[in-house]
Amino acid sequence: MKTKLLIIIIGILVLFSLASIQALTIKSVDITPREIAPGESAVIDIELENNLNEDLEDISISLVFRELVKDAFGNVISVSEAPFAPYGSSNEETIDELKEDKDKSVSFRIIALTDTKSGIYKIPLEIIYYDEDGDKHEKDSLISITVNSEPIIGVSAEDGLLLKGQENEIDVKIVNKGLSDVKFLEVEVGSSTYFDRLSQKNIYIGDIDSDDFDSAEFKVFFKENSPTTVKIPVSVSYKDALNNEYSEDFDLSVRVYTRKKAIELGLLEQSYTKVYVGVIGGLVVLYIVYRKLKKRRKMKRVKENK
Repeated sequence: MKTKLLIIIIGILVLFSLASIQALTIKSVDITPREIAPGESAVIDIELENNLNEDLEDISISLVFRELVKDAFGNVISVSEAPFAPYGSSNEETIDELKEDKDKSVSFRIIALTDTKSGIYKIPLEIIYYDEDGDKHEKDSLISITVNSEPIIGVSAEDGLLLKGQENEIDVKIVNKGLSDVKFLEVEVGSSTYFDRLSQKNIYIGDIDSDDFDSAEFKVFFKENSPTTVKIPVSVSYKDALNNEYSEDFDLSVRVYTRKKAIELGLLEQSYTKVYVGVIGGLVVLYIVYRKLKKRRKMKRVKENK
């Protein structure tokens, strides 16, 4: 009994194996370039192979610009419009005839819409064909298309008055000039012989969307012997939407002044606080001396009248 059951199971597996082998199959899918930037085009080459023991006719291959999201069990849980369109061609190609044990290729040219977010999109591929008996067959598959562009980061130091011999605040501005978002961004200010860091050297910013910016504030003390122009070494590390890691180094030039020079250039107002304090202090002293002298004169008159 067990032997018969085992033979039946093996037979079923063989039938399934033959059914999977004897079919119209997608032999290969090549996308050039492998990653598409928003607003750019790509060519999709699809090679089909006829593993059936008969010729096939009227083969229709269609790209469906819908994005399917499936759960862990392969069930479709959402369908949305995919951010792609045919570019200089149709989204459907046909093959009049495909002989048995032969293969043929079709090509599609597509373009990613300009506002496409970076990520991996799964696009349905629908194939319809007819066998020698005129029976219709359908085959569905998915093609993965990667949209991504290398981030472009700009770093600058915000304008502000920086003085020698005292604590200063430097705002480091980070601009995302690229078409894709960045995440996990961190800024680090390096060391220099001309200043001391008074705050932490690393500041975590996180995400910066495309065409957006953020800033990080660092406290530094510029030494008296520092030149007028000081270079601030800044390192930025981050990831793109596909978790590719990036790291860039920048040298930010800033102008540093002595207090005297800043006053001469009109960048800083002269403080008269000490003068005011001195004058008021002097007046108080004079007033006290005047009161004492007045009191002594009064006492002297009293004694003389006695």
